[in-house]
Amino acid sequence: MDVNRHLTEARERILEEARRKAKMIVEEAEREAESIVKKAEEEWKKRAMEEENRILEEARREAALKTSGARRLSRLRISQEMASIIDELFKQAENGLNHLDLLEVEKSLENLLTDSLKYVDKPRKVYVSEKDVETVRRILSRLGLGYVEVAPAEIRGGLILESESGILVDNSYESRLKLARRALTPLIRKKLWG
Repeated sequence: MDVNRHLTEARERILEEARRKAKMIVEEAEREAESIVKKAEEEWKKRAMEEENRILEEARREAALKTSGARRLSRLRISQEMASIIDELFKQAENGLNHLDLLEVEKSLENLLTDSLKYVDKPRKVYVSEKDVETVRRILSRLGLGYVEVAPAEIRGGLILESESGILVDNSYESRLKLARRALTPLIRKKLWG
């Protein structure tokens, strides 16, 4: 698929850039560490022999701190890039939902309604985006549920079913994407980066 290839290429570019930046940070820290050690060695030559160990040890600690900080910063940047890639994946999924054709929308709404009815014994009202009101009325009529009220809601797609007892089953696209993100993010991380 073109989207998958695009995502793979984008992910590789972003990771390569993050790795390159991380490498540059570590290399810079190592150069600074070498500079600190060299200065310490010059100082040692000026002082007596008993100062040698103290000065070199202090320089090593400082160099280790700088290197450790640079590595920590590079891990943070890579993590941020990974999160950015995952955000982009879910944005594209959401964008795909916004560009379904009428038949796909109707099939999706019917599947979501059928799924929601499993959790509601007496449906009273279905909330849908304004553009889907008539489609859901047709579906309800086809399922013998023409008595169920259909009301517009501030959702992008999907539906929210309300029972006579007030139970709400939220199968809006927004809600389902949030659930999918929570469930899939660890799997995506593992699949993309091991």
